[in-house]
Amino acid sequence: MKLRNIFFSIFIFLAIAINPSYLYPSESLLLNSLVDEALKNNPQIQAAKQRYKAALARVRLLRTLQDPKFEYEYDKITASMDNLMNNNTKPMRTFSISQEFPFPTKLFLRKQSAQKEANSYEQEYKETERKFIKNLKESYFQLFLTDKKINLTQENLSLLSQFIEIANKKYSVNKASQQDSLKAQVEYSKLSNQLVLLDQEEKIAQSMLNSILNRSLDTQIVSVEENSNKVLELDEKIMLRLAKESRPELRSFQEMVRKTEIDYSLSKQEYLPDFMLKYKREVNSSRPDSWAGMIGVTIPLWFWEKQDSFVKEAQANVGVVKAEYQAQENMILFEVRSSYARFEAAKKLVKIYETGVLPQAQAALETARRGYETDLLSFLDLLDFVRTLREFQMEYFESLANLEIALADLERSVGVDISK
Repeated sequence: MKLRNIFFSIFIFLAIAINPSYLYPSESLLLNSLVDEALKNNPQIQAAKQRYKAALARVRLLRTLQDPKFEYEYDKITASMDNLMNNNTKPMRTFSISQEFPFPTKLFLRKQSAQKEANSYEQEYKETERKFIKNLKESYFQLFLTDKKINLTQENLSLLSQFIEIANKKYSVNKASQQDSLKAQVEYSKLSNQLVLLDQEEKIAQSMLNSILNRSLDTQIVSVEENSNKVLELDEKIMLRLAKESRPELRSFQEMVRKTEIDYSLSKQEYLPDFMLKYKREVNSSRPDSWAGMIGVTIPLWFWEKQDSFVKEAQANVGVVKAEYQAQENMILFEVRSSYARFEAAKKLVKIYETGVLPQAQAALETARRGYETDLLSFLDLLDFVRTLREFQMEYFESLANLEIALADLERSVGVDISK
């Protein structure tokens, strides 16, 4: 019967290993596919995209002339002398069409200004994408860390079960006190409680990830993989240069600086006149082919009140945007240095744990286990070795997650996918 149960357990293990859907019914997705899904479905990314499209449509709006004006006049009061003498009092009808023309350079500058504004919205759209890619990766690796902690806790529970069994055997032959078994069971209960809290953290991390993906919050994401970015070699100077060249937020500010400079030039154009052309045709019985033409021009007579104020306002706006751009550049360069430092520190910690701390702690636990089995070590000392190894393993996975989160933050600060 016991052998049958062992074979049944092996069969269940192989079935889950071949097809994890027996254990988790939801589909398994990789990080890259999650990023693509977020770019396609996230509402805030789509909102930024639509703002860019609206600004792009405005470019065509501002490069066109105002609509022409058509007028029709019906005049039965005023009649020509000939009509009165001939006892003909038919009304006079007048048709006219007019078109306003701004000074030629104004139309060109308005189009340029609108195009720079649209370019700025395009970069804001890209910045929104970078922001949510970063948020998605952070949530993804928080889920990765939680899953690793859950697996590690389950492994430690299995290990403690073995120690409890050893303690019970030693107690049965009077080689150990009952306190050893009780201590092991208390430690087992603590780990079981931690497992409950970790399950809760996993649900929260999955809900955050689903929120970014615009999915149902109870959708389960199973496949969380470890990336190989711990071997990625980066240079801080190159990262700073890339940030200046590629960060969408900085490029958005650059476009807004150019827009305000164009608006400043456009404000000076307000001193120049605009024009209007008008064609008018009269229709009556005495003068069937009479028509008139008119050309008008605006006179910026009150320039010291109106046009001067436009110029001063536009000049001040140039200074404001340039100062904001410089402040934003300083902040972004600080973000790059901070993220780079955290990435390098996490990478060094991962290497230290992999090459030194974890192998030594594992070897120490094996030694302690043999020492306890041969009565050379107390059970309390053995539990200390178990706790120490578990803490180091937790810290190792935290370092792995922090490395990936720092890289995601660095990619957002720089504005490009560094890992690619």
